[in-house]
Amino acid sequence: IDRAARCRDPPKTAVIASVRRLAGGVKISNEPCANWFTACRVALQLFATLFGMASFRWIFVGCVAIVTALTAAISSHGMATPPAAPLPTSPDLVVPAEAAPGQWQIEFVAGPMRLYIDPESAESYWYFTYKAVNRTGQDRWWAPKLELLDDHGRLQRSGKEVPVIIGKRIQALIGNPLVEDQYQVLGEIHQGESNAKEGFVVWKAAPLDATELHLFVRGISSEFKRMENPKGGPEVVLHKTLKRDYRVPGDPRATPATPLVCEQTEWILR
Repeated sequence: IDRAARCRDPPKTAVIASVRRLAGGVKISNEPCANWFTACRVALQLFATLFGMASFRWIFVGCVAIVTALTAAISSHGMATPPAAPLPTSPDLVVPAEAAPGQWQIEFVAGPMRLYIDPESAESYWYFTYKAVNRTGQDRWWAPKLELLDDHGRLQRSGKEVPVIIGKRIQALIGNPLVEDQYQVLGEIHQGESNAKEGFVVWKAAPLDATELHLFVRGISSEFKRMENPKGGPEVVLHKTLKRDYRVPGDPRATPATPLVCEQTEWILR
């Protein structure tokens, strides 16, 4: 059968047109599942072209080439998330975990870092729980500052652009009446385990494209250091801060209840 007759074949023409419509336009995504879907659409589109060829040999060779190319492309787009590299810190800014002589330090017990997806708005939020115990020998004022930095350089303070209703829903999800939000927990923290404060903080997670998160907790220690400003001007005051490095595996929306893995914890001056 010549090419002209084959092109006039209504059944095959209809199949090719349908397959090409199904393939449509494609777009590479950072999400693994989306890339698999994209790969299938590309394969359908290319197969529709091969379907119009006369030789079965060329169809077979073309299909093998498509599978090989797509496998390599998908692998190059990061189907597996590598472990997060801990945020590098200058050795001059790393300090011991123990309190320095003459300084006080609140005992801080880190809880899990999880993703919350609001069922009504479908917006995503990171939330972190903790417990603080005062064993310093006297009552202290508890007003911690918690910030979250992602590997795109976005730094957020807890509670920023987080609706009040979201905090209430997360608090209900946690299900512990002793856990308070970042405003309720403020105030004097009395001594001893029985007077410990349990709290949680929330950050907006959109856009949800980070593979690493770095948590900074300040207000645990009275230790600080004055240092020369490298840009000139007055001295800068650096406070002893707890830093925790987290890895975000794949698409966290697939398993929002699973806590993130903390790759490293260290104390720094910041």
